[in-house]
Amino acid sequence: MAPEPHEEMLKQLLSPSTHPLFSLPVSPCKPIIDSSRISDLSLHPVLESLLHILNLDLPSAHFLLRHMQAAPAYEAMYLHGILHRIEGDLDNTRAWYRDVQDSDVFRAVWSGEGSGFGGGDEDVTRDQQAHSSIADDATTDKDSENAAPGTNSMKVPIERALSFIDQLARARAPIRSGHIAPASLIHTSLDELSRVWQFCKEKFGTEPVVEASNVWVSMAEKNADIAEKMITGGEGWREF
Repeated sequence: MAPEPHEEMLKQLLSPSTHPLFSLPVSPCKPIIDSSRISDLSLHPVLESLLHILNLDLPSAHFLLRHMQAAPAYEAMYLHGILHRIEGDLDNTRAWYRDVQDSDVFRAVWSGEGSGFGGGDEDVTRDQQAHSSIADDATTDKDSENAAPGTNSMKVPIERALSFIDQLARARAPIRSGHIAPASLIHTSLDELSRVWQFCKEKFGTEPVVEASNVWVSMAEKNADIAEKMITGGEGWREF
């Protein structure tokens, strides 16, 4: 049976050779594949957003996510944090991660309990197995020295995630000045993204969603005004 189009895209986009930890200093990045190929799939907006993020088309991802940045759209809120992580806005990432730390998707990704999804895309699963576990990668030697013996295995998901963000913060300046990104951080980033994909694929499915307006989630007026000022880029591909 021929693979679905999104599976071929994932194989290309979830590759260490094409995955940068940060989009800057070249921003906006040139997408890896034509973004219209992603939008033409008419996937659930959460899945489409994630593919745009992987494709480094952050404006198109942001256009979708700003329509879904309040409860109960926790998956989209989490992706909003990941988008800002790749932008390099790590303080914003920490805020979004804390907002969704008790959600099913965040706990599934950062619990450290295997893949936790009962299957999924073969390419994604193989990619995960080639990496260290997300729980292990999110702790550096320095973290281990400063932590009490045995505490790493007891870390709650938000602590694991923020430990990873702290490592990215330390690596951000060297990477932007031209140093090669540590492989362990790239692997953890890809592991997080592949786990989010599997969770959202199982929840939303991959059937076309032609009318996406019912996915829109309103927010408080104050937060909406703030969000409007944070929009990057143009209006993306999907109409709401």
